[in-house]
Amino acid sequence: MEAGKFPMSVVPKAKSFLLNNIPPAMWAYLRKERHVWESQFRKNKKSLGGAIRSRSFSKALFSQVRKDTVVWESFSGNGALCNPEAIFRRMLDDPNYQKFRHTWVLSSKASDSRFKDEFKDNARVSFVKHKSREYYEVLETSEYLFNNATFPTEFIKRSDQTYVNVWHGTPLKKMGYDVDGGAADARNVLRNFMSADYLVSQNSFMTEQMYLKGYKLNNVYEGAIIEEGYPRSDSMFGSDAGGAARRVLRENGILTAGKKVLLYAPTWRGDSFYKPDADASRLKSTLQKLQNSAALQGWVVLLKAHQVVFDQLVDDPEIAKFLVPNDVPANEALAITDLLVSDYSSIFVDYLATGRPIAFHIPDADSYADSRGLYMEVSELPGPVSTTTDELLDHVKAIIGAGGLETEFAVEGQRYAKLSAELTPRDDGEASARIIDIVFGQNEADYNVRRDFSDGRRKLMIYLGGMLTNGITSSALNLLSELDPEIYDVTAFYRHSNQLERQQNASMIPNHVRHVIRDTGILQFPLLGSMQKFEQAAVDNLANDESDSQLWEMEWRRLFGQASFDAAVDFSGYAAFWPRIFTNGRVGRKVIWQHNDLEADAEREINGKKPHYRNLHGVFKLYQDFDALVSVSPDLRDINQANLAAFAPAEKFVSARNTINVERVRAGGGRSKAQNTDAGTRDLSNLADVIYELGQLYSYDELIVEASRQQLVTQFIGDRGGRTFVTVGRLSPEKNHARLVRAFADVLADAPESKLVIIGDGPLAPELKQLAVSLGISGSVQFTGRLRNPYAVMSACDCFVMSSDYEGQPIVILEARVLGLPVVVTRFGSASSAMEGSGGLIVERDEESLAEGMNAFLSGNVGVEPFDGDAYNREVVDEFTEVVFG
Repeated sequence: MEAGKFPMSVVPKAKSFLLNNIPPAMWAYLRKERHVWESQFRKNKKSLGGAIRSRSFSKALFSQVRKDTVVWESFSGNGALCNPEAIFRRMLDDPNYQKFRHTWVLSSKASDSRFKDEFKDNARVSFVKHKSREYYEVLETSEYLFNNATFPTEFIKRSDQTYVNVWHGTPLKKMGYDVDGGAADARNVLRNFMSADYLVSQNSFMTEQMYLKGYKLNNVYEGAIIEEGYPRSDSMFGSDAGGAARRVLRENGILTAGKKVLLYAPTWRGDSFYKPDADASRLKSTLQKLQNSAALQGWVVLLKAHQVVFDQLVDDPEIAKFLVPNDVPANEALAITDLLVSDYSSIFVDYLATGRPIAFHIPDADSYADSRGLYMEVSELPGPVSTTTDELLDHVKAIIGAGGLETEFAVEGQRYAKLSAELTPRDDGEASARIIDIVFGQNEADYNVRRDFSDGRRKLMIYLGGMLTNGITSSALNLLSELDPEIYDVTAFYRHSNQLERQQNASMIPNHVRHVIRDTGILQFPLLGSMQKFEQAAVDNLANDESDSQLWEMEWRRLFGQASFDAAVDFSGYAAFWPRIFTNGRVGRKVIWQHNDLEADAEREINGKKPHYRNLHGVFKLYQDFDALVSVSPDLRDINQANLAAFAPAEKFVSARNTINVERVRAGGGRSKAQNTDAGTRDLSNLADVIYELGQLYSYDELIVEASRQQLVTQFIGDRGGRTFVTVGRLSPEKNHARLVRAFADVLADAPESKLVIIGDGPLAPELKQLAVSLGISGSVQFTGRLRNPYAVMSACDCFVMSSDYEGQPIVILEARVLGLPVVVTRFGSASSAMEGSGGLIVERDEESLAEGMNAFLSGNVGVEPFDGDAYNREVVDEFTEVVFG
């Protein structure tokens, strides 16, 4: 029976089936959750199947690696293509490597292929279906692994395996972090690269621009980069170059012998590699006009589609007659090509090694460059560029005439020679042999193999937490903005989420920061089983289980490959799962943050439950594995040191304050200072004309920012008849907004024109709104909900007020001080350090005292002192460096 396929007739036997197929830790976890999956069996078939696949995967991970075995994969099994296919053929024929056994990964669509037929009777070659249970087993037990793209997120490279990533082309399109917002799409590519022992690079441009810069591999890649040319280009050289392609095309009714060949090879379009757009109508029109061109009479016109869009085209009869089959490697087709027509596809880089001409056809040049981003401008391409089909035909006619590229397009011809020397310096037909000698022959000395990509910066990994909008996330983002990228190489660690709020927060991570984004893997079930055992164990009886440590160490390697860090920080400090990953990883100092009185948080009840008790007590048990426990204020350090003494010695408890994003606060809260003395007098009677006129005087970005600010101020403050108090924070019990609302009701008795603006959202929002109604003050209290830019509203108010029972370090007080607001707060543990030198007022934690404090502001008895946020941040970064690096 296939894993996960359980007919309802066997539901009563499910428990017995699981007991026989799932190890104890996983079964314990599932048994605990049986009330969920037994009552909703159909919904949980996928999870149960995943647990069984996890059993097979875990078994493979702990099995011995089989010597002299190689796994080959191209484009997630879409065929035996590209660099892996070239190296495989060379190695299979080499008498020095006859003892090796080879496994090719093919998808369901690619399993019925000429390649498989060619090797079906070869005892040394076998095939496995992509992402099958057997796939994962062979992937984790073979000695050598080759891939021209990425292995899936579940893959864990073992220490006694050798992984060679032979990426599928010199990029002309921007890659990785060079793409705006590209971190999420790059996550599995980065993971694969950090896991690899060798990265194959066609040239130094690819090494520097893609590997080291585009994917930020400096400092975290500990393997080698081979710059010895591209194996796939080998097929373009030799006496039988292109012979295989001609034979396949002949079988498909396309005769090329004795004829000139024009190959059209555009790249894919669309917003995502995973959702490409073939644009079939434009392809058909271009191909038809090329075929009908008088200049190309007697030529064969072919189309080599990018493998991600091939399936969209193969069944179209108007395209099929031009289409090179997907299982014909692109370089085989290039070998028979006399004139290449392409765009920003990396295929043209390979073709430079032939010396034959290229014409570029990019009808969407402007939009394509804007949407994707390019490393090479149109003006730098090594051939004439057309945007219309008629223009393309003119270029083709000129190239195939007597003069050729060098005569008819002299400037482009010079570019061709220059780029050929730079991008294909080692594409000579022997690249596969050199790479085999390096990887299998362990002979690096005779070749261009680069190692050691450290640049001397301190390597820091920071787990950011759940990335929900809260004080911890805000503080983490502020910290990342303040860490000098010239000193620190920073990696942000967090989980992947499709939730918009988390994505928006992740998008605020500074550009210089590397992202390691965790997707759930097959090991999730045993990891959860391990967590259950850990949570049940007493702090003085934590098992030292070697297999359990290996499990978490494997999860580290799955995510971070062979990377190591000088220090790792759990900036959240609220869940044991995440620090268990990096306390078993290649990390120097390990540091965990304490943002609140954590014992109080663990014991805090909401609706009769203690939501943080279980997770926080799990964290407390891990304190023994950390070098420092960092509270966010000295006062809070003393509280946590006293309350958590059973879990760590006193010297581990230290403090470092949180940074503030001064620039963001100022920019968000500031009234636009843009001025234009040439504005003169304008007619305001027509809105469209007004916007046009303003656009001539100011940038549209400036207009949008200022309009958004004024909209917020007008919406939430309105008529400025009285003074306005403002507070910011999650609407949750520890903030005690109810006390603030009641105190404000007392203030209104003497100052009825006053207003209170409450910025934030949370579980107590309905209750607080009802309280304002019941007190008869709802018309004077404005609940804004969560705002992306709270500073616009804060800066338009008159006094900041906070009514918390406890806070770790109230960053929002410091933000209010940056905006120049007077501050009134209740006396919680860390209030005094945040208010030091502010000129503000600290009152007792009761309604009467808070109302008196607010009235004191209205009477002019609460002042405000200047606050240098930049100087504050410099002090805090020094504190951070001291506690993290020691």
